[in-house]
Amino acid sequence: MSGIRALLARLLPQGAILLAVLTFASYAAGLVRDRVFARTFGLGSDLDAYNAAFVLPELLLDVLVASGLTAPFVPVFTTLRGRDPEAAPRFAQTVLTLAILVIGVGCLVLLLLAPASAAVIVPGFGAAERELYVELFRIMLLTPILFAASIALGEVLVAERRFLPYALAPILYNAGIAGGTVLFHGTLGIKAAAVGAVVGAALHLGIRVLGVLRSSVPLRFRLDWRMPAVREFVRLMLPKMVSHPIEPLTFLFFTSVASTLAAGSVSAISFARNFQSVPVALIGISIALAAFPGLSAAWAAGDRGGFAREIRRHGLTIGVLSTIAAVGLAVVGPIAIEVLLGGGSFDAEDVAVTAAVLAAFALSVPFDALGHLVARGLYATHNTLLPVLAAVAGFGVTVFATLALVGVAGVLAIPLGFAAGTAVRTVLQAAALAWRMRRAPLPATRGDVAADATA
Repeated sequence: MSGIRALLARLLPQGAILLAVLTFASYAAGLVRDRVFARTFGLGSDLDAYNAAFVLPELLLDVLVASGLTAPFVPVFTTLRGRDPEAAPRFAQTVLTLAILVIGVGCLVLLLLAPASAAVIVPGFGAAERELYVELFRIMLLTPILFAASIALGEVLVAERRFLPYALAPILYNAGIAGGTVLFHGTLGIKAAAVGAVVGAALHLGIRVLGVLRSSVPLRFRLDWRMPAVREFVRLMLPKMVSHPIEPLTFLFFTSVASTLAAGSVSAISFARNFQSVPVALIGISIALAAFPGLSAAWAAGDRGGFAREIRRHGLTIGVLSTIAAVGLAVVGPIAIEVLLGGGSFDAEDVAVTAAVLAAFALSVPFDALGHLVARGLYATHNTLLPVLAAVAGFGVTVFATLALVGVAGVLAIPLGFAAGTAVRTVLQAAALAWRMRRAPLPATRGDVAADATA
């Protein structure tokens, strides 16, 4: 056993296995939540209103907080902690406060615009369904505020490698939704799910609060605008915020193309993509996230050689494991689809089409998984612009390849285009990272946050 642990310690960063296990548990909790919804409400206008009520609050959270905060926080915090341990908590507290204030203002605006949003989000709803949508929407607006605080605290936990409370949060969120639905649907109807979402978001925040209480960052609000680290943080998060629409636009484009093909193509793409995302999350995201604090610390310490060794070591691990997973998806995919989706109206032909789409999506798995490590490597070097430029180029290749292949490959053109775009994005990011590792000035020589020591 000690030999196995030693081998795993050499191949995987600290916390990677824990993150992978809890990520899988989060997928399972999401499946339980969906089964509760299906059995409690079925497919109907109530559940449609609930799902629609999530759209704008989630978009607000993603654009204003989640998309930008998660890239620069750990590198800036880690660099600052190495220079001045007393300044690092002030930086974290300022980011926490800013996240809550910004999302709070955004939620207040959406609260005032709730009735008007129905015309944009659910134009086809009748009067009763629109009224229900607005009621659910207003309840949901509590969740982005809770999540903004939780995301900010989560980055502190990642920086300090406290992965247990970080990764338990999504599981508790899904448990809150499912529990609220089961307990209160008899009296509240579909509003029970909305109340459950608020409870789940509170649990999401609560477990991370408990984790941060044991960290180096005292839990308090602060606004220290003069910190150079805060200015650098804002500078680094802006490119990420601007690039956020790329992934939604990609799958909006896929939906548009699939809608012109045979009936069921949109659903086949959606189902296959859900399967494809599992190994990417369990391998690529888990290892990259666990490696992120170490990469940030190595760069902050000026250890260019150590940084390069960590990238190579974890890149090799992700590459081997994700390639094996991709082959597994192609080989075992039909069986998994038959077992998990087959039956009833989902007949043998539907299974075959979805399995073929999944096999094509499997080509993207190694590149998609490696992309998470390469992107975080670039973030660790205090650069968020180069990953964005590579993502834009990858999106262009995805669109071009899909349109070029759709006439001959049909629905398979979509996953093949996705694989081509993902490969280009990851290769460009890897080239950019290789250049940064050789040429970029290290924080120790750049002095970008050194002034915080005297702030």
